[in-house]
Amino acid sequence: MAETLANELLKVLVKKLTDEAFKRIARAQGIHNELKELKKTLSRIQDLLNDASQKEVTYKSVKEWLNALQHLAYDIDDVLDDVATEAMRRELTLQEPAASTSMVRKLIPTCCTNFSLTHRLSPKLDRINRELENLEKRKTDLGLLKIDEKQGRTQAHLKVGGRTPGEKK
Repeated sequence: MAETLANELLKVLVKKLTDEAFKRIARAQGIHNELKELKKTLSRIQDLLNDASQKEVTYKSVKEWLNALQHLAYDIDDVLDDVATEAMRRELTLQEPAASTSMVRKLIPTCCTNFSLTHRLSPKLDRINRELENLEKRKTDLGLLKIDEKQGRTQAHLKVGGRTPGEKK
């Protein structure tokens, strides 16, 4: 059950991270590389979820691993929401009537105005990436393997008389 929720969360996160508009925002905020690394790690962890779903019932440690992954997924979602909120705020700011403060804002380079969000999110992203990498490293201790769900089903259905077709007696 925890695997199902974690899997759905990861799918949503990967979808957000692959969105072109979101990538442009991340580049403008100076956090594109951190988010790119995050996406790669999430994809590798997502590959382990089929195996984890089978083992979570038997092994408490796998269930705890999935729980930690789920909590981290919520943290990631919060960061992505912060980026999207900041992008909307900036878009609304650009649509304001040309007041004297808007004129001053336009004179300030974007690198200076992006600093606060970048400064705030970079440590969070670094922490999240470290924790995800730690979860990924624990896969060996937990015996988690990358299993292709379709391939696993195919092999199970092909077994005839206790052996796979083509297998010698």
